[in-house]
Amino acid sequence: MNEDVWKSIEADADAFKDFTTEAGSELSALIRQTLDLNKAIDKSEEAFKTLKRQRDRYLFELIPAKMQETGASKVEVDGHSVSLSPFVSGTLPKDPIQREVAFSHLRDIGASDFIKNEISVSFGVTEDNRAKSVQADLEEQGFDTRAKTWVEPMTLKKLIRERHENNQEIDLEIFNAHIGTVAKIKGV
Repeated sequence: MNEDVWKSIEADADAFKDFTTEAGSELSALIRQTLDLNKAIDKSEEAFKTLKRQRDRYLFELIPAKMQETGASKVEVDGHSVSLSPFVSGTLPKDPIQREVAFSHLRDIGASDFIKNEISVSFGVTEDNRAKSVQADLEEQGFDTRAKTWVEPMTLKKLIRERHENNQEIDLEIFNAHIGTVAKIKGV
């Protein structure tokens, strides 16, 4: 057998010569404490998410409904100004097939100007002239291309809001869109 293997085995054995029962117990305790901290962090993160969901229910549902019911558009409570503002939310689907459906919908309703595209192509060292060709030409020549298509989140919200306000077509379900009122609370 190779002498280097025996030396590494001896070196590994030497690494544990100071590893006493007490040191092993201390190490185990540190590891258990770390695992307990991980559990506490997970629990705290879940509690934080729950609190945010509860707060959002007040801001997006309960307070706006009560203010609208009473006809109030602005109130002051404990030195805080509370007013209602419209809100819009929407996202592109993560599923690639549904994402393409969303892009097709935007194109169909004449909103393709809001779609962004990025095309990346890799070329070898001596292929600078070829890099100047368009994506279609590259695909015809057999080059692999990658394209990224997206709509900026704020642009999507603006588009949804404007089309909704102008009674123009927009499929809210495709974009998981929500239009409503939110309570804004500011310190005075």
